[in-house]
This record gives sequence, C-alpha cells and structure tokens, in this order.
Amino acid sequence: MGTDVHKINWSKAILAWLVTWIVKIWFGTVRVKIVDKDVYQQYFTNDRKTGNVVAGAWHRNAIFFFYYFRKLKNSCVLISRSKDGDFTAEIAQRFGYDVIRGSSSRGGKEALTEMVDYMRREPAKICGTPVDGPRGPACVMKKGMLALAMQTDSWFIPMACSGSRVITLHKAWDKTILPKPFSKMYLTFGTPVKIPNDISNEALEKTRAEKEEELTRITDRADRISGYA
Repeated sequence: MGTDVHKINWSKAILAWLVTWIVKIWFGTVRVKIVDKDVYQQYFTNDRKTGNVVAGAWHRNAIFFFYYFRKLKNSCVLISRSKDGDFTAEIAQRFGYDVIRGSSSRGGKEALTEMVDYMRREPAKICGTPVDGPRGPACVMKKGMLALAMQTDSWFIPMACSGSRVITLHKAWDKTILPKPFSKMYLTFGTPVKIPNDISNEALEKTRAEKEEELTRITDRADRISGYA
C-alpha cells in the first residue's frame, strides 16, 4: 500500500514538473501589454511600497495570471483541497508561490485564518485567487477575498486579462482562456480600495456587488481592447 502511494506521488511530481515547463515554454512566447500601468507599477512589482495586496480575478483568467505573477516575491495563492487542487498546488510551489489550501466549499474558515496570519507577517505580501471559484457560478463574486483584505488592512484590487488569439475552453464552467503561442495578452486593473474593519454586513455586501460589477467591467474592457470575441 505504501509503495503504491509512493509511486503515485512520484508520478504526480514528474507530471507537475513536466506541466510547469510546458507552461513556461508556451506562455513564455506570449507578449503582454499592461493597460493600467500606474496600478501595476505601484502594487504589483517587487519594489512596491504600498503594503499588502489582495488581488481578485474571474476564474477564466486564473491560469495565465498564475503564470504571469510567478516571480513576485512574498506571494501566495489559495488553492482548493480537491484532488485537482493537490496537483495545482504542486505546480504552484514549483512556480515559487506560497500555497494555502481551502475554498468556500471546503476548509474555507481554516484557510482564511491561515491566510490572515500569512498576510500579517513581514514583509508585505500579495495574495490572489479567483473570486468566483472553485466551482462558480462564473462571474459571481464571493466575499472571501474581501474579508481577507478587511482583516489584514490590505488593498483589494480587481484584475483581468484577455487576448485576440486565445483558446477558449467553452465546455468549462468558467470558459477558461489560454493564449496561443506568440500571441499578445492585455492586462487591466481596477481601482485599489481598502475595506474598513468595522464595516457592516450590509456595507460589505454593497462593496462586494460594486467590485463584482467593476471586475466584469474591466474584463469587458480587456476583451474590447484585445479584440477577443
């Protein structure tokens, strides 16, 4: 029994290594255009001086953002506790991310507590996850990342990306997009906000709805600029 588990773990590790390098080679051919350079430079570079950042995107953009921000120092991703999540977590660690496991449907409270502890440590941290994941519904924002931003005095920033030459996984619930080799991706960012830690439930819901609308708006903007159809 132990030998079988050992073999399975080795198989997963080898497959994760292979996928990591395929993604690096594939996405390494993709050019990137930052639309909102001021937000990007102030909040998403290694020399930022803005404190903690919690970034949220729709699940359809998760794979490319997962690759693109891999070189950010002191960065963390939230990954579900599913079997698929085990494999994704292995790849995330190979990309250099700190990984916390949990989701709205499984281990959410424990994961939020762990993420709060992580974000409160020095130096400043960046944490990101799809805000409509892991199972949707697509483009409906959950409150988890807003709660994290609130409890850690972090900036919450919506972000999106799109391209004209992409592969769209139409059968996936989130309509994941993947850039084709040698294509171009456009990145857009919303307005950074801080959420008061004494905010009421009603005001938090209002903020959630506003940020959901903004995230949809900047996604549409990225689609329009890139020519995505």
